[in-house]
Amino acid sequence: MDELARKLDLLVNRLERVIILAAVAGMTLLVGADVVQRTFSRPVGKTEQLLAWLGELVAGPLSPETRASLEGPVGGAVFLVIALLVFVFAAHAARQVSAERKGTPPPALLGSALWGAGLFVAGVASVKLLLWAFPSSVPGAQRFALGLMLWAGMLGASVAARERRHILIDAVVKKLDPDTKRPVALVSGLVTGAFCLFVALLAGMQLVGEVHEWASNEGVGLYESLPIPTWIATLAIPTAFVVMGARFIGYGVRDFRFGPPAGGDGGHGVDLEELQHQTVDVGATAEAKP
Repeated sequence: MDELARKLDLLVNRLERVIILAAVAGMTLLVGADVVQRTFSRPVGKTEQLLAWLGELVAGPLSPETRASLEGPVGGAVFLVIALLVFVFAAHAARQVSAERKGTPPPALLGSALWGAGLFVAGVASVKLLLWAFPSSVPGAQRFALGLMLWAGMLGASVAARERRHILIDAVVKKLDPDTKRPVALVSGLVTGAFCLFVALLAGMQLVGEVHEWASNEGVGLYESLPIPTWIATLAIPTAFVVMGARFIGYGVRDFRFGPPAGGDGGHGVDLEELQHQTVDVGATAEAKP
């Protein structure tokens, strides 16, 4: 039975990590694409505005033709040159780090310039393609990203609970003898698990209401940009809390049978007393030096 529970927990953990990876990647792509689209779809960019401001600062009020030139082809050309230099030096820095790790001679600047130019062209093509596909904005990027962030955060908390990296106050438990720690660990696990399951129940009630509203009314409970139900994001809350509740109860039972792990939290906690002793030792050593 213990082996079956362990394998099931491991399988769930792997699925959680895959979903977290997909959620973080999707969130990054959506927000990044939305920011790039908003930045490069402006009629006048920040570089063009800066050049016009500097022109007025140096030469006074600009004529309409001069302003149009600075905010148009001249400003665009300056931005492209700066961006190309950034790509070249970034590529050169990356190649230098790679060469240091491999123990090879430093790379030539010409090769880095070619790499940077190639990446620059690829970046320009990607931005042009993005603006062609989404001329006004990336529909629903922010709301979809928030839903993915909810999944990543909830499942991240569940993974932290599995690895016992959650916040744990064990000031009292550390003072108990080993025989007393076992029933305390059992009660702690059962209470924490029950609380998680209670939160999961409340979230499940919210989820049922959203699903009912979505299923009963056409066009209700959907994202504006795509016909995807919004309750998919809400599903993350009861799912994560059910898994966390089961894990806390399982840990409580296991700690009651075999005793809590060293450190009280899987060995990942900070022993304040030991830290204080180390601080005192370091301070005494520093004072002893001439």
